Amino acid sequence: MMYVFYTLFLFFILSGCSSSQSSDMVVKRVDPYASYDTDITFGSEDLHQTVCAMVASMLQNEIFDGSIIIDIRKVSNKTDEHIDTQAITDSIKNAIIKSKRAKFIDSSLRKELQEELDFQNKSLYSDKRGAKKIGKQIGADYFLVGKISAIKQRNSHIADYYYIITLELVNVETGITDWIDEKKLKKLKSIK
Repeated sequence: MMYVFYTLFLFFILSGCSSSQSSDMVVKRVDPYASYDTDITFGSEDLHQTVCAMVASMLQNEIFDGSIIIDIRKVSNKTDEHIDTQAITDSIKNAIIKSKRAKFIDSSLRKELQEELDFQNKSLYSDKRGAKKIGKQIGADYFLVGKISAIKQRNSHIADYYYIITLELVNVETGITDWIDEKKLKKLKSIK
């Protein structure tokens, strides 16, 4: 009886885990960095080009000496499309950290960091020997801010989408923009 139950159990589990594709659906893996535009809107290739251009531009600036601390603030999406600005800034952050030319803080985590430090240092339930010290957090030297804008035109024959992605590093102490650059993308689509 137990063997029958076990066999049925495995059948149901494995049948749910098998990959079943209909004969008209084909999925293939492709290089995530190759260009595969599927439509005229902002897509993965546009994100990749933007990140590469912005990181290259930033790392040419002398302020990227390995000691600066950056806090990514708001990158506004001024278009009528859903563009994941977080994906852009996460990819930029990743590339710059790998270059070892800057460090990042995330000010959105301050409340959680404070709660954790309070737990480690003040709670009756924590071992104080392993507690991290209060007052050791580093402030940002720069805010990374920006925006994505689009100009779209269309007539009966062609659709024209023009994107401008602007990023800037604002010095927290002086308020001066020490670096700014923009990436422009233009896409045309024939309309039939």
